[in-house]
Amino acid sequence: MMMLTDSLLDDGPLAAAADMALARRFRLWRGPDGRRQVYTVYAAAEAPDYAGAVALAVRREEGRCVVTWVGPAGTRARAAAAASGAQEIHLRLLPDAESGPLAPQ
Repeated sequence: MMMLTDSLLDDGPLAAAADMALARRFRLWRGPDGRRQVYTVYAAAEAPDYAGAVALAVRREEGRCVVTWVGPAGTRARAAAAASGAQEIHLRLLPDAESGPLAPQ
């Protein structure tokens, strides 16, 4: 498991999506470098196993998203979400090219 830091900032739902259901499907997180990153939101038990994806286990508290775990997508992410009481897993698919830091170090 990666160390969890305060370096990820919840930047809210994807406002550009005209459809509210589509807007709830995506979440913006601001990374440690200040850049906004788009994550796809899944129910914790339904998050797919994408190789090379960064996963955030997320618990909703009083209308806020709180990251409880950061690491690779898949079985470990679903287990971490269950152990921490997270209802969602937010996934960021990583491009083939280097694009800078995408998860807290």
